[in-house]
Amino acid sequence: MDWENIRFFRTLVESGSVAAAARELGVERTTVTRRIQALESDTGLNLFDRRGRSLALTAVGRDFADATQPMMEAAREAERCAAGMRPGMVGRVKISAPPALAKSRLVGPLLSFGRRYPELKIQLTGEIGFASMQRGEADIAVRLTRPQKGDLAISKLGSIAFRLYAHRDYIAHTSEEDRLYIGQGDVPDAMPQQVALNRIAGGRFAFYADDVDLQLAAVLEKGGIAALPDFLAANREELVKVGSEEPLLVRDIWSVTHNSQRHQERIRRTIELFRSALT
Repeated sequence: MDWENIRFFRTLVESGSVAAAARELGVERTTVTRRIQALESDTGLNLFDRRGRSLALTAVGRDFADATQPMMEAAREAERCAAGMRPGMVGRVKISAPPALAKSRLVGPLLSFGRRYPELKIQLTGEIGFASMQRGEADIAVRLTRPQKGDLAISKLGSIAFRLYAHRDYIAHTSEEDRLYIGQGDVPDAMPQQVALNRIAGGRFAFYADDVDLQLAAVLEKGGIAALPDFLAANREELVKVGSEEPLLVRDIWSVTHNSQRHQERIRRTIELFRSALT
């Protein structure tokens, strides 16, 4: 069997769609489809149930996915080991971080870092969910929640204070009993700061937004009070803190990398850069 066909198959299984697999692999969708067809021809197996434009693994396909998973993990481990054997500040570093934090605190330092080490290729992805270290989706993840499992090297980079903020005109022209809030919403996976805000607001919300930048935009439009991180709101003259000076919540910031990569110079120095930027 052609290893490349298996690699395409595994990527399709893990990403969940032909389009997502094509983006991850950097190829056209037709290339992914052609590789899957070639794998089915080589194995004589019907791996996917094709219903319209969607693909679902057949029972045989699920068994084959289980059988090929160790191969993919071994290949990724080999890639990590090979990368670790290259000395110095050379190669690619893939970083995953919350978008608002990345934009406000990491982009500038990373650009300066890249100018200092021109052979280092920096790739930054703004995302809230956990990128998979095992699947090679990121070399370093910056997260506000500490992972509880996996072969990971984890270190604390700093902390973020969240406080209640509103536009100064909103506070000046809205009585305390009429003030409304802006939040993520009463959803099962609400962020901790929004869980705290939900308790304070008592259901008196003017607007819901699932992204902290959108919440900030709503506050700037004088739409209400939101729980915002200090790094995003503290230096804006049009905003004022509401209520106590004490933070509503303080969240720790963590760096996460695979244990096999923690001693690589480019990984270690990038984490040191983050610690300096976020302290």
